[in-house]
Amino acid sequence: MSRDYDHKAIEKKWQKIWAEESVYKVEDTVPGKDNVCVLVELPYPSGNLHVGHWYAFAVPDIFVRFKRMTGHNALYPIGFDAFGLPAENAAIKHAVNPREWTEENIKTMRAQLEAMGNSFDWSRSFATCTPEYYRWNQWIFNRFFERGLVYRKKVPVNWDPIDQTVLANEQVLPDGTAERSGAKVEKKDLDQWMFRITKYAERLLKNLDALSWPESIKELQRTWIGKSEGAEIEFAVVGTEHKINVFTTRPDTLFGVTYMVLAPEHPLVARLSYENKDEVSAYVAAARLKSEIDRTAAGKEKTGVRLQGVMALNPANNQEVPVFIADYVLASYGTGASMAVPAHDERDFAFAKKFNVPIVQVIVPCSDDPINPPKNGLEEIERETIIVFLKNKATGLYALLDWHGSLEGITTGIMGGVEDGQTPEEAVLAEIQEEAAIPDAVVTRKLKWVTAARYCASHKNQNRKAIAHAFLAEIEDLSQQGTIPESEAKTHTLTWVDESKVRDCLVPIHQKMIWDQFKEEKVLTEGGFLMNSGKFNGASSEDAKSRITEFVGGRMATTYKMRDWSISRQRYWGTPIPIVYDPEGTAHPIPDEHLPWLLPTDVDYNPKGTSPLGSSKELFERTERIFGKGWKPEVETMDTFMDSSWYFLRYLDSRNEKEFSSRDKQEQWMPIHTYFGGAEHTTVHLLYSRFFQMALYDLGLVTVEEPYTRRFNRGLIVNEDGSKMSKRTGAVNPDEQVAIVGADAVKMYLAFMGPYGVTGNYPWNPGGVVGVRRFLERVWGLAEKVVEDAREMIEAPLHQTIKKVGEDIEAFKFNTAISQMMIFVNAVEKEGDLGRAQYEVLLRLLAPFAPHITEELWHRLGHTGSIHLEAWPVYNPDRLTSETVTMAVQIDGKTKGTLTVSRGLTEEAVLAAVREDAKLAQYIAKFPSRVVFIPDKVINIVP
Repeated sequence: MSRDYDHKAIEKKWQKIWAEESVYKVEDTVPGKDNVCVLVELPYPSGNLHVGHWYAFAVPDIFVRFKRMTGHNALYPIGFDAFGLPAENAAIKHAVNPREWTEENIKTMRAQLEAMGNSFDWSRSFATCTPEYYRWNQWIFNRFFERGLVYRKKVPVNWDPIDQTVLANEQVLPDGTAERSGAKVEKKDLDQWMFRITKYAERLLKNLDALSWPESIKELQRTWIGKSEGAEIEFAVVGTEHKINVFTTRPDTLFGVTYMVLAPEHPLVARLSYENKDEVSAYVAAARLKSEIDRTAAGKEKTGVRLQGVMALNPANNQEVPVFIADYVLASYGTGASMAVPAHDERDFAFAKKFNVPIVQVIVPCSDDPINPPKNGLEEIERETIIVFLKNKATGLYALLDWHGSLEGITTGIMGGVEDGQTPEEAVLAEIQEEAAIPDAVVTRKLKWVTAARYCASHKNQNRKAIAHAFLAEIEDLSQQGTIPESEAKTHTLTWVDESKVRDCLVPIHQKMIWDQFKEEKVLTEGGFLMNSGKFNGASSEDAKSRITEFVGGRMATTYKMRDWSISRQRYWGTPIPIVYDPEGTAHPIPDEHLPWLLPTDVDYNPKGTSPLGSSKELFERTERIFGKGWKPEVETMDTFMDSSWYFLRYLDSRNEKEFSSRDKQEQWMPIHTYFGGAEHTTVHLLYSRFFQMALYDLGLVTVEEPYTRRFNRGLIVNEDGSKMSKRTGAVNPDEQVAIVGADAVKMYLAFMGPYGVTGNYPWNPGGVVGVRRFLERVWGLAEKVVEDAREMIEAPLHQTIKKVGEDIEAFKFNTAISQMMIFVNAVEKEGDLGRAQYEVLLRLLAPFAPHITEELWHRLGHTGSIHLEAWPVYNPDRLTSETVTMAVQIDGKTKGTLTVSRGLTEEAVLAAVREDAKLAQYIAKFPSRVVFIPDKVINIVP
């Protein structure tokens, strides 16, 4: 056999044969085989693929081929997500129809995909821009409309000033720019068609628990859905009929409300009367130019304007509080209004300090003493106490107390009770005098917050709740210190500690927190018990939530951060929304018999801030011809995420003209077995498609509630310098790489770069792909070393390889599977040759990774059927360990050769074998002075 491995001829040859023989066309049922549908995200026909696209489509093909060889009827479908702004913008730039641009790109992209040699079933392929597909977009829209899942509403939207269209929240990047155009996103109020995805928020959240997905993906969806449980409470606007409705997760802090905040867009801002209208109007205008991300960014300096003359009434204590507008409150989240409790909210605290608003503590954080926790059944006595950290200015050290007796092992600040008639400050000086015998201390600072601890006072047989006032105090030096009374010395020892070690020395949790507060004042966001809250003082935070809500006439409620999905787009290249308006302006869904409602062609594509379909004479004439004079069409198109929210169902039944996807086909294939995709779609496409599946399930149109059994996000292939591959930053051209090393080498190298299904960045290394190519050449060269009989020495490595490669593919650890095959080839080359059956096993193991070369070698061995229709090798557990081993033979620590012997030989038997080996025997004396023996590994003979 020739040693020349001509990948170009081989790959072209087998791609043609596979297509002609429909090797990868998958039937809906195959007797004795379970169906498995493996999905990759619907690709956009951008024209030219880079190796990142190969990573998305070629590597999962390994898993698909493995599933076929292990006895499954495995479907790997592919199509094109063909609507969207890039095609429309290209049409404008090049003065061509977007359909022409898209169709040309699809041809180019299909050729590139076919060059991968993937096992796609092209017979099920489609493009979403065809009427045959988008007809069902419109049909589903009608079903959702009937179900009340579609509505029209004027809402604040994200507006892309470059692409001149609305963006979903998910299409706005963290820096406030548009994902596609890079423009700074603006806010506009527009009438929009909306999908009521929030109706499914709880199910979308709850169902995550049972899904066999990586926890990181599920947590991203939970965060995006953003469930909050709390209360809805009304604040009356003093002197008016208006009320400010707020949602809060902390109704237990209601007595601590010292001001109210409205979003700049809140309807009341336009209805209320206030003295500084110009100032307010200017602030509102400025806020509308900012993105939501800009407005809510952590650490951003808080801005706002007080509505002069407007006061709200706190329903808990009937105190009047000022009303502000501030851009950190969003009209699109909750009620667009916030009750501000600056003592217990970081954002409110920063705002209150800047605008000099009162700060009132109403929650006392309380922890149980870790050494003497409260005991069940004992009476709890509340006691007011002080805690003081005393600093010696001369040394910079702080005084702490190391306790003895029942408090053995506890270190605290100086502490004690506040006696009747004492102020907390007087108690501080008294305790310093008693416990440290220091008369000249000066209180320098009092902590803003009150804290508490619960513990068991065993000598009193009672539980105590110590409410602590915390202080810092100083002394000049210890020159005035007297003798600590014997009664105090018996209970504790006064120690002086460096400032850097104080926190570590403190044992009580609440004292650690107090020390932290002195170092950096922070708000108290945790729960505890109530203070400054009238009749609710002493109640726990959790109990007080419902009690205070009921007290003020509010109601407990649940909200979600996720908003309804705006699907209206003011561009041309998308599915026409199937709505017409009667002469009175009422919206009506277009009856199913008129679907598909075709996208007109007589359109000016150039964006003008209005929908291009409005320029179509044919569309308006069509509408009047069908529905009557005075009727008008909807001129917006659908968000292209509509196309990709159900496409997997169409793969199952892509040629059905009567149904979008028959239940029979769904019964055979759903749910999707494994879905590979990009992390960027975790909170967009994945969430939308789950919503679609649930809604269709409720309509009785699909067979399962959740679409995907398993979901895995892949990593990202980046340029050598770590930059993301794109048309702007540059990208590795896979066509060039395929021409040099072949599709199999490119595919294998991508699989070799790191574990699949684990997000991370993998830099492209030209040397790495060349190394994989050399490995394939070595496999090719092994064909010349094939003998008829199996070689015993490689039986154990072979079965180890079968076991590991199969297990690693199932775990998407394609990189370590390839490593194992490389180890095996090393073993074969060391042995010199291998049996025909052993070589055929290697080819079958390699087939999913390198389909072209293995198919060629398989047929050169005389087989007539495709290797990809062969069964996966099965390892023999009894052959995982070889009966012989190769031991290193060393003479005085230097290796002189190896010896193949039976496993488990004794030192004497191995030594005898060395003496019988003509080459090795010359190095040893008859009676060596010493032998170092490691069974089955090495023998070191010292003469």
